[in-house]
Amino acid sequence: MKPFIATLPSRPVLSVLAAALAFMGQSSAFALTTESATVCKPFGDSSTPGLNSRINGVFNFSGGSLGVVCPLVRTVAAPAAGYSVWVDGTASTGSASCSLYSFDYNQTFMGAASFTATGVFSRVLTLPQSQVPFYSSQVVSCYLPPNGVLYDIEPMQ
Repeated sequence: MKPFIATLPSRPVLSVLAAALAFMGQSSAFALTTESATVCKPFGDSSTPGLNSRINGVFNFSGGSLGVVCPLVRTVAAPAAGYSVWVDGTASTGSASCSLYSFDYNQTFMGAASFTATGVFSRVLTLPQSQVPFYSSQVVSCYLPPNGVLYDIEPMQ
């Protein structure tokens, strides 16, 4: 059996790579991680009739409002300006309401931000840094009216 020997690139190559990564990081004030709303799950009963995941989002085809819960992936600590998430969707037959919730590692409630929208919406929810501690989790919960759609959620990091 041959021994495994790892080789690293030369220092000039590593220097160029580091400079390129640093330059890319300076071109944007934040990272945008768009997640399709297909990651959302029904709020409550997991076999909710009328709630359909499609390739471009989650749709409410029932006759009443339905709730969905969407997990968020946070890859870095919340910035000093706070933690923000864009929520995109449509509420053509009523109003949609969405909330961003934060819980620490003990599942202690840390804070929430909410909005209500009609028609096509692209709204931002923001929590202050103090409500998004390092070891915490965040989730977006929305109630969609009949024929309402949630397209995506975009955590800004």
